[in-house]
Amino acid sequence: MARRYCKEVHYRVNSKPYFAVGFQNDRDGWEFRTARFKGGSSPKDITTIDNGHEDVLVFEGFMDFLSYLTIKKYPAFSLNVVVLNSVANLDKAIPFLQCNNNIHLFLDHDEAGRKATAEIVNRCPESRVIDHSGFYLGYKDVNDYLRAKTRPRHVPPVRPAPGKPGPKIGGK
Repeated sequence: MARRYCKEVHYRVNSKPYFAVGFQNDRDGWEFRTARFKGGSSPKDITTIDNGHEDVLVFEGFMDFLSYLTIKKYPAFSLNVVVLNSVANLDKAIPFLQCNNNIHLFLDHDEAGRKATAEIVNRCPESRVIDHSGFYLGYKDVNDYLRAKTRPRHVPPVRPAPGKPGPKIGGK
């Protein structure tokens, strides 16, 4: 699913080369993710996917969006999407959100997510706003929920009882 929405992006910082998973925004800037780095390039903006539907899904970041697709097993779908790429970009999303009848929110369980939810409810009075954060209650966001649910469970190693030989591995 990530291949459909992301690219491998190569960039330089102080002449040192780097690469990351990149998610493009509406103004051709990028959000970058690696195991050790979360950042982006200018210009900062939202990412919209306009499928001409009357429903829109709203995510704070692209990892939440990709996690949602993974959970729902959707390689692609027909609903509209807004990825804020930061709640600081909410004002940029409001005109797009106001064009949708139903706004489905998947925002973080933190103060910024709660404020963004209240702001969307206030500024989109003609739309039905549905907060889906109860789906991942107990987790910071959709991505944390997915990571916790797919984390391999630790299986303790088999230890022989005291005074008993352990299992033979390879050979006779």
